[in-house]
Amino acid sequence: AAHALAVTNGTHALELALQCLGVGPGTEVIVPAFTFISSSQAAQRLGAVAVPVDVDLDTYNIDVAAAAAAVTPRTRVIMPVHMAGLIADMDALDKLSADTGVPVLQDAAHAHGARWQGKRVGELGTVATFSFQNGKLMTAGEGGALLFPDEETYEAAFLRHSCGRPRTDRHYMHQTAGTNMRLNEFSASVLRAQLSRLDAQLTLRDERWTLLSRLLGKIDGVVPQGGDARA
Repeated sequence: AAHALAVTNGTHALELALQCLGVGPGTEVIVPAFTFISSSQAAQRLGAVAVPVDVDLDTYNIDVAAAAAAVTPRTRVIMPVHMAGLIADMDALDKLSADTGVPVLQDAAHAHGARWQGKRVGELGTVATFSFQNGKLMTAGEGGALLFPDEETYEAAFLRHSCGRPRTDRHYMHQTAGTNMRLNEFSASVLRAQLSRLDAQLTLRDERWTLLSRLLGKIDGVVPQGGDARA
């Protein structure tokens, strides 16, 4: 991505991203009905209404047609969640965003290293967030990150995550209301070390999923998550 910001956790990453995208009291955020509660609570913490919509029963990702039907004049963000490492239909979501003027925020808490038509999450042109909680593909126990396609949104997020202080400030000249969402250096070092082996781990997971999904599919009543040839 053009710009990245490390923060305290994935929930804070979502809340900060939503704030920077104009979410506040009286607004709405479209979220998939199948996701961790933070996708909804991040909007609620800002006084907004989280509007759940159906997911595709094969991929478990947001149903774009259902999201389109839920857009109102109060909608500020459409938040797909890339479920279990499978990126949502970003082509259709980008078109929906262009047609409605509502930005897309990718919740990529499960999507470390994932690709859509050869592009990584940060190359898809929208704000995206990651989680490094202890159940994720990369973990420091806790932690999060935001990716930005433009410098303006990145700077706005930096101010808010660092108690309202710009990056160059050395005299406590706070420019806006904010809080402390800064990731500690120990967690950052633990995460940086994991980058060197992430690609190999992803390759191994893909190989094993091919076998595991085939074996699970032989069990009556068990339907493994489907796929998308573009992801």
